[in-house]
Parts: sequence; structure tokens; C-alpha cells
Amino acid sequence: MADINSLEAMLTERVAGKKAIGKTIAFRIKDEGTLRINGKEAPVTIERTEDKADATLTISADDLQGLLDQTINGQTLMMTGRAKMEGNPTVVMKLRDLLL
Repeated sequence: MADINSLEAMLTERVAGKKAIGKTIAFRIKDEGTLRINGKEAPVTIERTEDKADATLTISADDLQGLLDQTINGQTLMMTGRAKMEGNPTVVMKLRDLLL
């Protein structure tokens, strides 16, 4: 079972060395807290903050881990309601560049 600490470590590893995208993307993790990718400038960082982001995904810890492990498809999560998005949808599309 995933928790916010392991997810923060996974995200930090994934964004290391990535180019800035000029935006912020938050993951509001159910019953855990919020992790935000600050991609406004290099180096891209992961923050634990409730500050506003350009796009926010509300998702369970296990589903976020599956998304990062590529065992769960992001479109499936959105279409089945297991993930909900607020904000700019084009920013969420930049996740692929940051996380893969």
C-alpha cells in the first residue's frame, strides 16, 4: 500500500534532471495530503503544500503509485472517476514529459 512518503520519493526521482514546464501540478492524495510538482523553473521539485497549482488531480495513493509504475492507465482513472482533475487540462498532459 502506497503512502505519501513513498510517493514523494518516487516523484522526486522521476523529476530529477527534467526540464521546467513553466507550470505546477498538484496531486491531492486522498487521506494523505498534497504533493505538488513545481515545474516553473529548473530544477523541478516536489513540494508538500496546499498552495494553488495550475492543475490538480485528486487521486488515491494506490492509484497514483499505479500511474507512476505504469500499471494503471491515466485515461482509465479519469473515465472511471477514480481520479478527478481541476484546472488546466493541457498542463496535466505535460505529466508524461515529467514522469516518464
